[in-house]
Amino acid sequence: MVNKKLMDFLRRIFSSDEGPSEKQIRRAMKQATQLHGEAAARVAAMERLASWKTPEAVAALLRRFTIQTPQASMDLEEKQYTVRLLEGMGPVASDPILKFIRSEPDVTFPVQALNRILPPDEFRKCLMELLEDFSTGYTRWPEAKTVLIGNLPDDAFTEVFDTVVRFLEDEDDDVCIAAIDYLARHREESMREKLLHVFFESEGRPRVRGRILDHFLEQEWPVKGYRKRMEEAIELPFYLTSKGIIKRKSG
Repeated sequence: MVNKKLMDFLRRIFSSDEGPSEKQIRRAMKQATQLHGEAAARVAAMERLASWKTPEAVAALLRRFTIQTPQASMDLEEKQYTVRLLEGMGPVASDPILKFIRSEPDVTFPVQALNRILPPDEFRKCLMELLEDFSTGYTRWPEAKTVLIGNLPDDAFTEVFDTVVRFLEDEDDDVCIAAIDYLARHREESMREKLLHVFFESEGRPRVRGRILDHFLEQEWPVKGYRKRMEEAIELPFYLTSKGIIKRKSG
């Protein structure tokens, strides 16, 4: 009887369509995420993972985004290169990237890769589905919601409106501000009213209130219908003109 180890060895040699072994992927991932290792060794391991083009290799390559090497500029370059490698892996990378986004805190670069891989309509749909999956209450990593909202295209406003509005009530200031920024870019009366309500409901959240006032200042929205309440709530350096327009004192 032929030795089993020999059979496995021969199968690896002669089977051209067999992907990398689990051990190979683990080894490459360990090298790609070596915090204090040589950059050249990390990059070589990243390229090896990208060359295999399997979902397992994609998942391993994505782990590069979970570490930050001591040299910030080099770390950024490697992460940007990882985005390009993921793009080169094509559609096979989509599902592992989506899984990563649902489970990890730092999703800025994975979202960039997904944007390069998917057609615009499909990318927008994925962002909406991801945001709908996140609750507006406490989550361990609210940063992901901020990144996803920030990547929504302006021309999708009508389609994503109901999804984004939910995050005006988010407990995290950064998430709430991301939603405010997206919605405020659309100069509609309904947005003016909605942001005023958020302002009055955000007592004790100075960053949220400050961002709303910034948008009112920039767009010269009046506070008509809410002047008395705004006069009681507004604080320096902001003030109201006689026409109910928000201004900022200089100096």
